[in-house]
Amino acid sequence: MSAGAPMDSAPLLGERVGVPDADEVVPAPADPRERGDVLLQVSDLRVSIPTAAGQVHAADGVTLTLRQGEVLGVVGETGSGKSVTCRALLGLRPTPRTEVSGTVAYPSIGVEDITVLPSKRLRRLWGRHVAMIPQNPMTSLDPVRRIGDQVAEALGDTVHGKAARRERVIELLRQVGLPAPERRLDAFPHQFSGGMLQRTLIAIAIAQNPALLVADEPTTALDVLIQDQILGLLLSLQRDLGTSLVLVSHDLSVVSQVCDRVAVMYAGQVVELADTATLLSSPRHPYTRALIGALPGAVARDEPLRVIPGAPPPLVGLGPTCRFAARCELHEEACDTWATELLTIGSAGGPATGTASHQSRCRRADELAAAPPTTQHQGEQR
Repeated sequence: MSAGAPMDSAPLLGERVGVPDADEVVPAPADPRERGDVLLQVSDLRVSIPTAAGQVHAADGVTLTLRQGEVLGVVGETGSGKSVTCRALLGLRPTPRTEVSGTVAYPSIGVEDITVLPSKRLRRLWGRHVAMIPQNPMTSLDPVRRIGDQVAEALGDTVHGKAARRERVIELLRQVGLPAPERRLDAFPHQFSGGMLQRTLIAIAIAQNPALLVADEPTTALDVLIQDQILGLLLSLQRDLGTSLVLVSHDLSVVSQVCDRVAVMYAGQVVELADTATLLSSPRHPYTRALIGALPGAVARDEPLRVIPGAPPPLVGLGPTCRFAARCELHEEACDTWATELLTIGSAGGPATGTASHQSRCRRADELAAAPPTTQHQGEQR
């Protein structure tokens, strides 16, 4: 297994004509922290999965930019396409027949599109430049291999000598907060709690000090107390190592605690993108407003929690119009014919692909500036 690759390794994205041969000797990637500001540029990324019901458009026109040292949250309901999108950042796809278009570029190391790289060069990027923390710690480690061996494997060829590698493994386990790490090396995964397993996965991910960490719902399977500890650990490591972080979650409250910017996904598309403070105080898409309105802190203690009526649409046969229309409290007839696009809000942002701009995929975005969320309470009928 390549260092930094997801434990449940998915197939590589398909190779295309015009890329170097898989056996070509390629240099190790340079550290982008010494070379540039923009770390990641995703442009019009589309990931389609063939099924018996038709093509499932798991990611549809995703465009994002990430700068060095930035923390980007990707939030949305289950099935919104956030995990598929973030796996594509590593050149991974759900099935061998998955169709991918658009580009995922790492300009600071000269990678114009990771989705077309041959497998040999792609694996050299894992761990050294980009690494993933998978969402289920209970099933992401090899159950019959010792913890120390699995962490040591993630070191690749960055540390030589048995004693030096052992010390580095102990250092990594200590860095992620495992008590008495020297006594944990010979343990097996079943002897660890969920929180300890997640810390081990984080140690594996940071073993080669990558420039980018992709954390795919790293707290989903953990209790609330451990969730808070893991989030604090990720943020501390991000600051100490100077790495960039993409945090995937279905929980807006989790993302809002640690992220500089947030991309809200719905039905395979980014529907809003803004810095965290702006997104929470002035959401410009009805879905974002509904998510914020559904947070426990958005209602008084004696009020029922708010809910978003309906369910997300199936990701098959979707047209160019608004995918949230059937659930939207602001829906009107004109929405049914408007071909959605990300619109830049205000003048402070810059271009639609910039990191500072506030973007919304709603034709009524300007009307939402002063409108408070009015999401319905549980039990109410629309």
